Amino acid sequence: MTLVSWAKKELARLYFQSPKRLLPPQTTLKPSAECVVASPISEVTMAADLRCMECQDRVASILSTIDNDLESIVVHVVEKKVTLTRKRTISL
Repeated sequence: MTLVSWAKKELARLYFQSPKRLLPPQTTLKPSAECVVASPISEVTMAADLRCMECQDRVASILSTIDNDLESIVVHVVEKKVTLTRKRTISL
């Protein structure tokens, strides 16, 4: 059995759900005026694998490309995550 025929056989066995099943249910709720004005996201936490130097360099290069509107970058090595905090700038 060739690799191509094996792949075709395996794909034929998979069950794919229709996209309509994957969508969240439709709601008829209307947002109030208070909900429409949302504050910007001020903190983001991302998973980051920092076990080797190559992984650390990759994360550092990605973080260095982010715009300068960050207040702090906290790296949690044991928890394998990076927390980015954005400066609070409110312009109306």
